[in-house]
Parts: sequence; C-alpha cells; structure tokens
Amino acid sequence: MNVCRTCLTVAVAKDISLLPEELEGEPQSYSDIMLFCLGLNVVPESKLTTKLCVDCFLNILSFHKFKTQAVKSDEYLRSLQEKVKDEDDVKKEDTINFFDDDEIREDQDIKLEVQADDGIEELQSDDELLSVIKKIKYENLNEESKENEQTTVTNRKKSKKKSKKESEKQEQVCEECGKTVRNLKEHMYQHKPLLMRKRYKCKSCDKMFSTFSSRLKHYKIKHLGIKQHCNECNKDVVNLTSHCMVIHNSKPLPFECVPCGRRFLSKSKRDQHMLIHTKDRPYKCDQCDKDFRSKMVLMQHKRQVHEKEKTHLCQFCSKRFFKKYHLQVHIRSHSKERPYECPDCGKYFTTTSTLKNHRLIHSGVKMFACERCDMTFCTPGYLRNHMVCHTKEKRYSCKYCGTPFGRSDHRRRHERTAHERVLTSV
Repeated sequence: MNVCRTCLTVAVAKDISLLPEELEGEPQSYSDIMLFCLGLNVVPESKLTTKLCVDCFLNILSFHKFKTQAVKSDEYLRSLQEKVKDEDDVKKEDTINFFDDDEIREDQDIKLEVQADDGIEELQSDDELLSVIKKIKYENLNEESKENEQTTVTNRKKSKKKSKKESEKQEQVCEECGKTVRNLKEHMYQHKPLLMRKRYKCKSCDKMFSTFSSRLKHYKIKHLGIKQHCNECNKDVVNLTSHCMVIHNSKPLPFECVPCGRRFLSKSKRDQHMLIHTKDRPYKCDQCDKDFRSKMVLMQHKRQVHEKEKTHLCQFCSKRFFKKYHLQVHIRSHSKERPYECPDCGKYFTTTSTLKNHRLIHSGVKMFACERCDMTFCTPGYLRNHMVCHTKEKRYSCKYCGTPFGRSDHRRRHERTAHERVLTSV
C-alpha cells in the first residue's frame, strides 16, 4: 500500500524513517517519535505502509516540538513547587526555634546588662524584672513587624510594575490580518478607512503617510539619501544590522521554520512564511475565483488586477507598473543587465527570486508533489505550471489572434515568434 500512514492520502512524498533526521537534540527512532506524538506503535518489520504525505510529515515535526516544550515546562513548574514546599518547612522550623526558652533567656540577660550600663536602676523583685523583659520583647517585635510591612509594600509595588511591563510586552494576535503584534491598539489603526486616519504629509513631496515614523523614514531615505552600505553584498540598505542578521547571518535569529530550517527575526514573519508549506488559502477574492494565504496579498491582488493601479512609469517606453520593484526589473530589459550570478553554474539572472528558484535545481530537494501523478517539484510555482497538464485550462489568449494558452510564458513565446518577428521583418 503506497498511501499515507496517518491520513491515507495517495500523494505521499516522505517516509517515516526520515523523521529522526529533521529533529534536533537527542537521537530518537521513528517508532519512538510516532508513539510519543500520535500513540501509534509502528513496528519496523511490519507490512503496513510507512509513507507520509508532506502535510502529515510537517504536522508530526511541529507537534513533537510543541509536546517536548510542554513536558519541559511541566517539569520546571513541578520543581519550583517542590522548592517552595521545602522553603515553607524551613520557615516553620525557624519560627519554632525562635521561641526556645534558652535563647529567650540569653537575649533577656543581654538586654538587661545593656540597660544597666546605661544607668537604669537595679530592680528589686522578680515581677518587676519580668515586666521589663516583656516590654523590651514587644518593642523589638513591633519594630521588626514594621520593617517587614515596609519591605512587603515595596516588593508589591515592584511586582506590579513588572507585571505591567510584562503584560505590555506580551504579543497579541490581530483578528483582521492574523499578525502577532505587541501593541494591538496602535496596529488596529492601520485597518481603519483612509478617511478616518490622521495623515502626515511629507515636507518635500506630496506623499501622505499614516504615521509620523513612516514619514520620517521616507524623508531620510528618499530626500536625504541616508543609507548604509553592506560590504558583503554591495547593497545600500536602511538598517545595516537587521539586514546582516536576516540575510547574511540568520543562525542567531530566535524563530525557526521547522520544515525548511529558515530563521526569522519575529514570530509574525515566521508564521507568514509557514503558510508556504501548507495548502490553506482562507482569503478569497470576491471578484474572481482566486484565493490567497494572507489578507495583505489579497489586497495587493485587488489593487493590481481589478483596480488596475499602476503608479510607476518607465522613462524609456512609458510602460506603467504596480510596484517599484517591477519597474526596476523592467528597466533591466532595456539595459540588458543581469547582476545576479549563480555560484554553482555561473549563469546570470535579472532578479534574486529567479536566482533562488534556479538554485533549487542544483540542490535536488523537491518538496511539492502533484496530487494526480508521481511528479515532484522544487517550488510551488513549478507545480502550478504543471497542473495545467491535468486541468487543461487555457486562461491566457494571444492579443493578436486570440489563440488560448494554458501558461503565460507559452502565450508570450507565441506572440514573439508568430507575430512580433513577422511585424519587425515587414
């Protein structure tokens, strides 16, 4: 049986024996991992299937990490509880010993000697002596109780301040976009309509901004040209320290993606990246049949495709683009510039994304499997292009003759070879 062991799907791409290689820490067998996470007793010599689909493989890895963290936290809390019990027992013993008769008598003798040295008259009877001892004892106890009350009040104030600071630092999840933020009130201001927001106009141009910090950042970069140069990649960046951490030295970053091992500076960016490894697309466009992984990408799709927003103009051919980055890539087609070189084969590319997709060919890792056949691919884009072979959908039509094509690059090749070369030759 060539099906997934957990969900019985046919699109299997992993084996259970690969689970120990993806986990860090103490070495474990795949049978121990399955028993720990799912309670399934997988016998190595069993005739049952040992295959897993990509989703189940990733879910087992993430759940193993979550459960191990929960077990460690529980052990830590139980050790703290035992320590507190031991401290309470020690305090009880100290209070019992405090009222021992021998120690009380010694303290009374010392205090009487001090009072006699200060000029107190000698007492005549034992009753008078006991009354003086009681007064001294209660005065000292009252002083100690006052000092303890003052210390407890100060400790309570400090604990309240710490709890307020810790509550402010706790991250909260935004229900609108799904991001984890520290200050939810400030973040929700971004989801208000443009007419209800307070806008800040740039001093040097007509651009408007929603926050004062974004306007200041725009003024420093665009008008003052304040950037820092990175010697490793020869780029001018706004924040050199964060650029070096994210691009060149990502190992110390705190948040790690379990499936691919990539690390991120914040939890929200890690969670946004994790959507690449899943098939969930909860945000659907109300004007077409497309669906997206995040609300931000959905809004960009509406502005770019349906609203036809194109604010960046090419100075050579007057072509307009939605993003400035798309304009920069387009200008390289006029200058024939290919600045990004592949270190494996020496080929040059116009963008970093095309270079990254090309380098996956040299790695040989193919994590995206087709549901209808046995083929696997390096990127989800290659998988989408392959799915046209099964769906037979032809959405892209030629602007000259109207011939439909399943892929946009096939349509572009047809327009260039069948029509544009004929027009230039004529």
